[in-house]
Amino acid sequence: MAYLQSRYQLGIKAAVGMLLLFCASVASAEMLSPPEAAIHDVSESLKTLLQQNQERIKTDKAYVYRLANKVVAPHVDFNRLSGLALGKHWRRATPEQKKEFMSEFQRLLVRTYATAFREFGEWSLKFDSRHDASDAKSVVVRSQVLRPGAPPVSVKYRMHQKDGVWLAYDVVIEGISLVTNYRTTFAKEVRRNGMDGLIKRVAKLNNQRIAASQSSQVIAASN
Repeated sequence: MAYLQSRYQLGIKAAVGMLLLFCASVASAEMLSPPEAAIHDVSESLKTLLQQNQERIKTDKAYVYRLANKVVAPHVDFNRLSGLALGKHWRRATPEQKKEFMSEFQRLLVRTYATAFREFGEWSLKFDSRHDASDAKSVVVRSQVLRPGAPPVSVKYRMHQKDGVWLAYDVVIEGISLVTNYRTTFAKEVRRNGMDGLIKRVAKLNNQRIAASQSSQVIAASN
């Protein structure tokens, strides 16, 4: 469990980058390509919610989770993300195993995103390249996240079109891929305990995070 938790912490870094990318200010939406415009639209929704609920976000972890699930999750292709994170093990899994794993993996990632909300400060975004994505089905949006007093953070955001909608399926922060990060961890667990063992481990980690969140809220309420 320790190594899975360490990968979870690395996932926090990637999630922060993903959320910073989603929340970055863009001067003119009309100048953006479709995938960049998709990021911009989510940005506006998140910025509004963050500004309106700053105090609740600091104290109510369950609310932060619901917020992340509502705003961010619809713009992520969890099916493709799950397949890439599992690699050959995804192809060998049964339909029921795929369904169960994707559900638990989504819970893990959304909770990671929710935790990343607490890492926010001031930032701006600079796109490193522009895309003419009118005929493209898959793109990599390259950017730098700029924060006062900190060096620029390189962010690559991998997106593809699904049913005419641009969805994310990986984010690479300073060379660290969310997909690759989890693929190594999941492969080790499958080799040790099989696909069902991996699903149980991820579910256990999710439940531990929920229990810790509930405990912290009880302590905060009693103070």
